[in-house]
Amino acid sequence: MKKKIAIVAGGDSGEYGISIKSGAVVAETLDPEKFEAFLVQIKGRDWFYENDGKQWQVNKTDFSLKTGKETIYFDSVFCAIHGTPGENGKLPAYFEMLNIPFTSSGSITSALTFNKNLCNRVVASWQVNVANSLQFFDDGTAKPEKILSALRLPLFVKPNCGGSSVGISKVNKADELGKAIQIAFREDEEILIEEFVPGRELTCGVLNYKNQMTVFPVTEIVSKKEFFDFEAKYDPSLAREIVPAEISAKLEIKIKETSAFLYRKLNCKGVVRFDYIYSAKNRKLYFLEVNTVPGLTRESIVPKMARESGISLQELFTMMIEDSIWRNQK
Repeated sequence: MKKKIAIVAGGDSGEYGISIKSGAVVAETLDPEKFEAFLVQIKGRDWFYENDGKQWQVNKTDFSLKTGKETIYFDSVFCAIHGTPGENGKLPAYFEMLNIPFTSSGSITSALTFNKNLCNRVVASWQVNVANSLQFFDDGTAKPEKILSALRLPLFVKPNCGGSSVGISKVNKADELGKAIQIAFREDEEILIEEFVPGRELTCGVLNYKNQMTVFPVTEIVSKKEFFDFEAKYDPSLAREIVPAEISAKLEIKIKETSAFLYRKLNCKGVVRFDYIYSAKNRKLYFLEVNTVPGLTRESIVPKMARESGISLQELFTMMIEDSIWRNQK
């Protein structure tokens, strides 16, 4: 019998549109011999499934779906929401309470990794390099003079909890800092200001399938813009993704080992992507962030990594769903 899979997409952040695209790709790619897909869109309190011009609301009491006379209970949830409430732990906690399998990391891991400042502090405690940074709440204490006395230009100013580079600014001059702070606070009530680390931007995906870990090929991101911002991430003409990255064997091993180490230590589940900067100046690898719900459009990085590893998109999605059900039955 086919497994009924809810693909949750949308959310309440600036990544809504990308999430909808990811969800649609998942829905049309899932193996029709194994799964029956239901694309559930979430926006605030509005959770619905739409088909043939009809719309059905999800029963939030048990995450069931009544379409006419039939009530559907899902065998697993495929998480395709980037940002809140999917990637920050809120939806994972909901599914945990209902004991429904889901493809992403658990609520505690999701909440920790979504908070860039807290995640950096934890990762640094394991002797992994991170950039010097300061964190501020929207309480008037983020004063440019105070920041510039502690950190060196250039700086990145970013929402502390967010993704896809929404609200991020690169600050090269002191008089640019105030505006960058305002932009970041439009997206989040908490911001992170980091020293810019010049170097090569490298990323590595990890998949755990029934306790068998696969570390995907390291990929280099070469942006035609000043940094890999939201526009460059989703416009193929503005960035080049080199899979596999043209790096030394030693650096490749370092990145893969670090990614596998962090995956285990952070207790990640499903498919996760780790982002780094490699500084040729001091020959150090710096952790940037972890994406527990990475993009899954055909232009996204993880699907490209999987293909390079010999795993089709359909096979990748099948593995993620099967692993979620297997974990729930342990």
